[in-house]
Amino acid sequence: MRAAAVGLAAALAGSACGYYNGMWSADHLAGQARKQEQEGRREEARASWAQAAVKAESVVTRHPHGRWADAALVLQGEGLAKSADCDRAAAPLARALGSVKDTALLERAALAAAECDLAGRDLAAAERLLGPVTRSADGRRAAHAWYLSGRLAELRGDRDAAAERYGRSAERAARPARAQVLLAAGHTEAGVALLDTVAHGDFEEEEWAGLLADVSRAASAEIARRTLDRLLARRHVPAGSRARLLLADADRLFAVGALAAAAARYGQAAAAAPDSTDGQRGRVGELRVLAAQAESLAQLRAVGERLGALQTAMGGAAAADSRDFERRVRQVLDADNTADAALFHRAELVRDSLAAPRLAASLFLAFARQRTASLFAPKALVAAAQLAPERAESVSAVLQSAYPASPYTLALRGDASPGYAAAEDSLARALGVAVELPPALLGPQVAPPVPGQRGPPLEPPAAGPAPLRPGQPRVPGRMPERRAEPVRQ
Repeated sequence: MRAAAVGLAAALAGSACGYYNGMWSADHLAGQARKQEQEGRREEARASWAQAAVKAESVVTRHPHGRWADAALVLQGEGLAKSADCDRAAAPLARALGSVKDTALLERAALAAAECDLAGRDLAAAERLLGPVTRSADGRRAAHAWYLSGRLAELRGDRDAAAERYGRSAERAARPARAQVLLAAGHTEAGVALLDTVAHGDFEEEEWAGLLADVSRAASAEIARRTLDRLLARRHVPAGSRARLLLADADRLFAVGALAAAAARYGQAAAAAPDSTDGQRGRVGELRVLAAQAESLAQLRAVGERLGALQTAMGGAAAADSRDFERRVRQVLDADNTADAALFHRAELVRDSLAAPRLAASLFLAFARQRTASLFAPKALVAAAQLAPERAESVSAVLQSAYPASPYTLALRGDASPGYAAAEDSLARALGVAVELPPALLGPQVAPPVPGQRGPPLEPPAAGPAPLRPGQPRVPGRMPERRAEPVRQ
């Protein structure tokens, strides 16, 4: 009997030891997950939370009435919720909210359930859970509840309420979140000022990349540039992160035409991490700016030569960027110089693909001078006037004198021009682009413009268009066939 008693005691001790070890492991993994979250290692945190949930579930299953059963049940729900497995988290969290008495555990379960409700857009349920926790005696849980409450207000579209709720949270993530909603709500000055305080906290590249993009959208690329300068002056930012933030800033400046500032940023990115892919992308960016500043094909050809030399030392993503850029440059330099459509398209490529307005304007004007009889000459003049505002007056004078009734001249003046749609359709087909123009845009049926010494003939004759033959279908974007009248000189 004594031996049996000793065996039973040993079994109970082993069971208790296993119970303790299982709960210790679950708590250890949860602590590890929280640390990873604070350090911005989100994917690793999710994996740790998932492992914590597995350990906690094992404790709940084997010891449903044990000392740590409630804690294990809450941790199981927390782990599943924070590892983005809300479907499986629903059952343990519902059990915990309905049976757990301990206030701390109950608040933890409510926060986890609220996160899942926010993910599923059940905002009313989330608000019911968060309200009591915002009044918690535990500062950390109250801060997290206010942070989640700010997210809830954002999902409802109430940015001012979101900013106010984020302001009540002491969580690290609350300040950048508040800055974002202030910027989105149009409170640019307050949002940018708050970013200066955020810069003194822990640095997280992904967070700052999003914030700077928000500043650019809400204010301007220039304000985003100055904000990034202040961040880099106040904090030690790793070389790779610094290069990527500088590259993104350069791209924003390039997009708004601030080419000198963009060139400086690309150069800083290249210098920040010279042997990295991001540093090489900075070098390619510098050449993109030179191409955008080009005023002649000779200057563009020089850029192409430098690009070819640069590629020999590149690899990976930077090499792919470089090859794509070189392809666009070659497409312009190797364009057919005999066909009207090809020459016109070359100018469009320079404008749209290389973002080089000066060179594009020069090519459009050269096309109009050399191909005065072309269908597309007036369109080239209109395009040049838009790209070179300083020449707009003289270009307008040429349009009015040489092509007074062209669909493009009429459209530029804001006058009605049914022939405009037909001319655009003709150009698209010449470029090999299939288009379908709705009949409503075409106005009266008109003949497509045809080339002549004065450019396209313009509106249809007073007698009106030739009638459609019985049963002839009306094809959108295409006129019924008719013979073009010769242009009177």
